[in-house]
Amino acid sequence: MINKKKKTVVLSSLCALLLLTGCTSAEQKNYQEGESLLQQGQFEEAAGKFQQLGSYEDASLLLMYSRASEAAENGDYEAARSAFASLGSFRDAQAMLRYYDAREQEAAGRSALAAEDYGAAVRSMTGAAEIYSELPDVRDAALREADCLNAVYERGRSLLGSAQYSTAGDMFTALGSYQDSSELFSYCKACLLEADGAYLKAADLFSGIPSTLDASARADQNRDRIYQQALDLSAQGDPESAINLFGALGSYRDAAAQRNQATRQLVQDRLKRGDYEGALFQLDAAPDAMPLQAVDRSVPQRFAGFLDGFVDAYLHFSAGSMDSVSGYYGVLPYIEQGGALDKRFYQVLMIGSYSHNSYYIYYGSELLDVYLLDGDCYIAYIRASASVNQPVGPVEVTRTFRILVRDTAGGMYAETIDDCLYGQDQPPARPVITGPLPNNELPADEDGDGIIIVDVMKKGFNGTMIIVLDPSRVFVGGPGFYGGSGMILEDLARRYDALGGINGGGFIDEDGGGSGGLPEGLTIVDGQSYHWAGSGASAAFDTNNVLHVGYYSIESAAEAGIRDCVSFGPALIVDGSGEYGPYMESGINPRTAIGQREDGAVLMLCIDGRQIHSIGANFGDIRDVMLDFGAVNACSLDGGSSTVMYYNGEYLNSPSSASGTSRYLPNAFLIKK
Repeated sequence: MINKKKKTVVLSSLCALLLLTGCTSAEQKNYQEGESLLQQGQFEEAAGKFQQLGSYEDASLLLMYSRASEAAENGDYEAARSAFASLGSFRDAQAMLRYYDAREQEAAGRSALAAEDYGAAVRSMTGAAEIYSELPDVRDAALREADCLNAVYERGRSLLGSAQYSTAGDMFTALGSYQDSSELFSYCKACLLEADGAYLKAADLFSGIPSTLDASARADQNRDRIYQQALDLSAQGDPESAINLFGALGSYRDAAAQRNQATRQLVQDRLKRGDYEGALFQLDAAPDAMPLQAVDRSVPQRFAGFLDGFVDAYLHFSAGSMDSVSGYYGVLPYIEQGGALDKRFYQVLMIGSYSHNSYYIYYGSELLDVYLLDGDCYIAYIRASASVNQPVGPVEVTRTFRILVRDTAGGMYAETIDDCLYGQDQPPARPVITGPLPNNELPADEDGDGIIIVDVMKKGFNGTMIIVLDPSRVFVGGPGFYGGSGMILEDLARRYDALGGINGGGFIDEDGGGSGGLPEGLTIVDGQSYHWAGSGASAAFDTNNVLHVGYYSIESAAEAGIRDCVSFGPALIVDGSGEYGPYMESGINPRTAIGQREDGAVLMLCIDGRQIHSIGANFGDIRDVMLDFGAVNACSLDGGSSTVMYYNGEYLNSPSSASGTSRYLPNAFLIKK
């Protein structure tokens, strides 16, 4: 039998156990209800449940979590952040800190939208959206991200509809790739260009987004405006401006035919005025506008003797192999005295040729073709051969010329002469740049090789610019040792298996007959530094491929991390500021310069000089060309008959020596393949 006392103890223990189990079940139920309320966003009720639980499990932390959420929902973000921060790593407290940061930014953004403070609104709303995007699984963050972006987007559409293009464009820019924001930004930009009268740029932008709103129709409307402007200019006697506009329209309507018609009229007008160079320049810009007419077989025979004598006299004059005055009078029988070509010869006579050739032997010529241009004007192509002196001895050369000749009752007269590539494969036509680049944008890299080549034309001189988009491809090359002879540019290019380049720094050149064996100033090539004699400013690339223009010693160049350097000067542009002063306007000569844009692209410039087609430029001229191309640093290199540009197997400029090729150089800026 069970003892009565023991029975009483057992019953008491059982009751206590049942009571404890009942309490535990009630606390667990409240805890679960609190969790459910918390998940439903009923933070006040959840806080009440957790408060009743006291120290049960983590109820005290959940109480703080619930009250922090409640404070945030009531707009007290400061209290909420303080509470969440104190929770440390408990559950997702840190994520909630970020979430309510976004909620606060969103609230500020919506208030700014209502107040039409669009700058603040966009910053706050897009900032909130960015935070929400980082918290895709936190509460309603994904929905709020979309709501923030959509609120900005819809307001942007509304502003666009009321023609507030600038503000709308700012909104679409901030939205990035959201829906069609990038296209709407372009649309707004095009509308602003249209409002400013920049119809062609507007048309190009509208054409790029043809399915956006009425962009396609507006593109045509803007082209119609340009087309009508061109017609009006042509009717008003300004065919040159009309030609530029028709050319910009490309294949739109009959713009090409209209351009050709205006070009023909302009060429004929210039021929009548005696502006033969201008006529050929315009014809070269639109070669299909005025097709050349084949002539009778007897015509080349009548031209051959005249042209042979003229080219012989011209080359002797250019080479300086006789005294300059005698050379000038040797040319006079072939040109109209007092005419444009006569004035050009006289200008070159006054400047001097300085070609560094002690003799020149003319071997003869071959007349290739003659075409009738218009009236009594003909275009002839003639190839001449000669031997010229270089520092290492005579070099045989062959050059081909294009000459505009008038065949009149009073005799034949040469009106223009220029070098050409007739008889060889013609290179693709290069863009012709006559002033500052529109919007500082480089011409297109059509073949995608990272190299852009353009022709530069200014009053009094012509030149060529090689633009290297990747500055790490530009380096200094040399002959391998100093003390002997330098190398011509094409041999330097072959030595380094380079695409080509331009001449570099100065060198000791006694009596103009130097062999390029000793550079002047600081030279850094192939990792070696040299310094002979004094010189002007240096053009130097550092290891980050940034061009510096200044004065360096071997020690200061090493400290600055300079990898390649040549010296000549003067500095043209330093840290975005052009150099000015009396010395910048002195000296009309062939010029070479190197520069760099803010985007890193390297500008390699050669200006022809001491020649009939291009008299030359002073330092201020090449500074201005570099500024036209957006250079932030630029330096003049060795010029005169050293000026030379070689690329992909051919000389792109017309060096002032009769050889038409390079002098022997101590170094050059070259371009890696």
